[in-house]
Amino acid sequence: MQPPLPASSTQYAQQLRQGFRWLRFGPALEAEYRSYCNSNECGRVLWFCVICLLLWGGYSLFDLWRIDAASLDAPQRALLRALHAVRGVVTAMIVVTMVSAQRRARVLVVQTAMVTLGVALSCGAAFAVYVYKRLGVPHETAILVAVMLGLFSPFAISLWTQLTMAVIYVACVGALAWVSPVPEVRSQMLHLGVELALSALVFAFGSYWREHQRREQFLYRGDAHWLAMRDALTGLYNRRMFNHHLNLLMAQARREGQPLALLLLDVDHFKSYNDNYGHQQGDAVLQQVAQVVLASIGRPLDLVARVGGEEFAVLLYGGSAVHAQALGQSLVMGMHQRALPHTASPVAKVVTVSVGGAMLSLQDEPRTLYARADRMLYEAKNGGRDRCCWEETLQA
Repeated sequence: MQPPLPASSTQYAQQLRQGFRWLRFGPALEAEYRSYCNSNECGRVLWFCVICLLLWGGYSLFDLWRIDAASLDAPQRALLRALHAVRGVVTAMIVVTMVSAQRRARVLVVQTAMVTLGVALSCGAAFAVYVYKRLGVPHETAILVAVMLGLFSPFAISLWTQLTMAVIYVACVGALAWVSPVPEVRSQMLHLGVELALSALVFAFGSYWREHQRREQFLYRGDAHWLAMRDALTGLYNRRMFNHHLNLLMAQARREGQPLALLLLDVDHFKSYNDNYGHQQGDAVLQQVAQVVLASIGRPLDLVARVGGEEFAVLLYGGSAVHAQALGQSLVMGMHQRALPHTASPVAKVVTVSVGGAMLSLQDEPRTLYARADRMLYEAKNGGRDRCCWEETLQA
């Protein structure tokens, strides 16, 4: 995939250019990435737990027929009881993690359960192999490498947490070798520890690049989505996002009984400005207008969009018609205060704007509300421009 376009200045594109070799973004982007990863993680965690439960339960059932408890001496029976206790604890951890994922618990709860399960499962598997060796029961030590693979599965936890779990795992195998009273078992466990450490390096390398690619795809997707919903020149939302937001806010306003205002703003004699000053200066004017309009809103559901060449739209949720009309007047005055020269304008010697607005009525659809605001905008233009026009009847 090609790198982001040089013109793209989104936080995603900037992060791509900076790189992230330590698998960390800036605080805000890292939080967004974590939310993105965790949004659909519970389903994968649930399946992971089901697989763990089947494998762990299967090995527990094998213990019933391949270990003859009656033929064991007292120390061996004590080891077997300890193994059964470990089997029960790990099974309980699998169930707890499964329930937390099935009920879609908070992300922190699921992550904590996953980390605890990873440590319990890996150390439990190592202890089971140790007991098998002490009892002289046939077993397959390759299961320990399979557990290592499971530790580096991309479920809910970061690579650094997975590495920490792997270190604990290898340390557990080393500790079991250290406490073993049988030299042969000690030697075998140490040999397993070395194999697991080498396996951890291989799996960590693969896990690193898997997470690196996942983060890279997140940045590319975020950059593309931002550019698809934004106007590249001004950074405001574009017409597509405006239409989407208008539909949502109209439905919400009717559901909650809140007023909704739509203001349309147009730069006066903008073609003349471009002809006189050039398109590059014209682009700079549009950016200035965007700053003025964007500074006029402050509530979470308000929205500013560039809906045409020199036309902007403002959606105001929950404010009265008087407030919306006053804001329209402030937009007109705000452009005057910028004092951007426009000697080709017959209205004034500075860049001016015309504003038209309408309030949502019970009969409105998105197109009719837009048409009413547009009609007021043309009334402002026909009335001499550099003004705000509103419907004579102001809805509350």
